[in-house]
Amino acid sequence: MTVLRIENLHKRYGRTVAVRDVSLSVEPGQLFGLLGPNGSGKTTTLGCALGLLRPDGGRVEVLGVPSARIHETLGRVAVVFDAPTLVPGLTVRQNMAYARRLLGHAGGRSDDELLELVGMSEYASRRVGALSLGQHRRVSIARALVGRPELLVLDEPLSGLDTMGVRSMLRLFVALRDEGLTIVASSHRLHEMERIVTHVAIVVEGRVVRAAPLGDLVGPRHDRLLVDASPAQRAREVLAALPGVTLASDVARDDDADRATPGGANAGGARDPSGDPSPAGRFALRLEGALPGAVNRALLDAGCEVSRLAPRHVGLLDVFEDLVEAHGAKERA
Repeated sequence: MTVLRIENLHKRYGRTVAVRDVSLSVEPGQLFGLLGPNGSGKTTTLGCALGLLRPDGGRVEVLGVPSARIHETLGRVAVVFDAPTLVPGLTVRQNMAYARRLLGHAGGRSDDELLELVGMSEYASRRVGALSLGQHRRVSIARALVGRPELLVLDEPLSGLDTMGVRSMLRLFVALRDEGLTIVASSHRLHEMERIVTHVAIVVEGRVVRAAPLGDLVGPRHDRLLVDASPAQRAREVLAALPGVTLASDVARDDDADRATPGGANAGGARDPSGDPSPAGRFALRLEGALPGAVNRALLDAGCEVSRLAPRHVGLLDVFEDLVEAHGAKERA
């Protein structure tokens, strides 16, 4: 049975259309990322799916139940929104007990098991108001998992977290996914979510512009190149003027030593007339008709040194930028 099915969903606030003809489906065991910038309609879509907002059109089912009757799924759907929902004056353990009594869930894993699962056992006696943001999120997830639900919905779960908090949260989501829990998570943090999601829907201005398994969207692509060349300014000019090539971006170098590291397809190169290595640049290219060999040859003919010429991994951010560009062109047409 499909866990979440959305067909032709529409939602507006006055004259503002927040969600436009959104369709997607989530199957059991997926970690589904509803991804896009802030204000793109992700939270509104989840609100309609969970019966918190009334759609202006379309159809939504959760675990086979229309969203208007989502109360029939009591205990089978868990939700954690970005806004704090725990009682700050109570301890972690008291918040768990309160949620269990409030929701009437006597079964499933014990509170101790859930706190162990999310890495919060040692904080069980601490008041929630004294927790960090990341710890607060972990307790919120533990509380949501009371009763062993089938679907966990997370709205911007990485918002406001530092690097270590993000990594810790991602590990938790992977552990839950590996247990077989179906997860739907909205986020604007594409780079981080790429590490864990199995399926993706990218939302732009209230529309799903692409929905697919992650593997169908990202990976090595023959039409993308990562080029290290020096001197940087001259290489940039050559690449910008080369037919069949789009200079997507300059890419930050990892460190100064990396500039002198050979390892590309270059068969020769040039150095500064003084004999010192020239300042190098790293460039991300899209090939639109040109071949990698032609790029290398053009740089060498211009007196540049090429130390790397390699296919570039295409990430979700690259896919998102391409889709936004295509969406904008379509809207302008």
